[in-house]
Amino acid sequence: MPGLMHLVSLQQVGGVEAHFTEFVEHAVRRNPQWRHIWLNPLRTVHPFFGERLQRTLAGTVYAKYRWGIKVPSRPGWLRSWHCRRQSAVADIDIALIWNRTARTKFLLDAIGAENCIHWEHGSVWHPGREQDRARYLQRIPLAIVNSRASARVLQLMWGFAGDIEVCLNALRPSLMPEAPRRKSYPVGRPIRLGVAARLFPVKGLPLVLHAIKILNARSADFELHIAGGGPEFDRLQRVAQDLNITSHCYFRGAVEDMQSFYQHIDCLVHPPLTEAFGLVAIEAAAQGCPVIAAAVDGLPEAVEHGVSGLCIEPLLPLSEYPAFGGVIRGIPERVYDPLNDELCETKIVDPASLAESIQRLFADRDEFERISTSASQHVFTKFRFDVHVDEVMNVIDRFAFGRASHSH
Repeated sequence: MPGLMHLVSLQQVGGVEAHFTEFVEHAVRRNPQWRHIWLNPLRTVHPFFGERLQRTLAGTVYAKYRWGIKVPSRPGWLRSWHCRRQSAVADIDIALIWNRTARTKFLLDAIGAENCIHWEHGSVWHPGREQDRARYLQRIPLAIVNSRASARVLQLMWGFAGDIEVCLNALRPSLMPEAPRRKSYPVGRPIRLGVAARLFPVKGLPLVLHAIKILNARSADFELHIAGGGPEFDRLQRVAQDLNITSHCYFRGAVEDMQSFYQHIDCLVHPPLTEAFGLVAIEAAAQGCPVIAAAVDGLPEAVEHGVSGLCIEPLLPLSEYPAFGGVIRGIPERVYDPLNDELCETKIVDPASLAESIQRLFADRDEFERISTSASQHVFTKFRFDVHVDEVMNVIDRFAFGRASHSH
């Protein structure tokens, strides 16, 4: 039985980490011919994942630890030697590298780059360690990508010359309702807008706060419910105070029951400055929440304009972001423009356009309920997790078969 080793860090709770956990569970059931081993780059695992993974993984390999002692990073060959020995004991055939393009040399040297697959979920946009990333991508023969935008960024930004297989992200079963949902138009209460994101500058939260200010200045009655924690939590609260909208904003921190959150709100607002795909967009849409999103990178692949929500083209220069309370540090200088199939300078969504799109969505009761219904049906039709798992495992099967054929 061939062994598939997954390199992924599980210290935080986020989309990639939760995706990995449910992916392995379903792959074990649907593709029993593979053993799944986790290559832990650290020593710990977030408690959300540990118990579930123990039931599904065939084993765990510690990339940097032996007998509980950290293997030194220098000389560089030492960790590669350790990883090679551990991989041989676990009988590894293929390594699947989850959204990691830097600090991977030890693994490629240990089992051979020709046996490694990269799975892209947004890492190639990240600034920093460019030389390390470029060397990694030059060696990798195959990339699975979560969107067409990810494929184009690999090619246009990094000159990736390996094979690329597009396997669109899908909704995890734990967040899929039993049947498509439809929200009723909100009557007799404020309209509840929602944000679901890690609170980092790249997520564009200050733009939503300014949109709320604009909406309520027009005598509209809107609330904003924010699910997520992160380093921007306190600063965003101060921005809300400066805008005098704290009575309309509810910062909920990390929310474990996201289905209940999506059921509570009427619409998800998601204007990040860059987004490889946008899992929150299909999570919300599955619950009947129309999504108002930035038309950047892979978001238009998750949000079909007029079907599951509205996509707004970012038009303001990034230099204006601080004026709205945003932080530019760490933001990629270039993103993918899906309308023109090219890289472009990073821009931001105009909060006035955001407010206008929100008002347009709620201007007509029948139209709101139509798009709520179609949003949920869209996810049920296009983003089934079992189909997604089969697509990815078929790619891995073909890669393994081709590798075996070449070895003979």
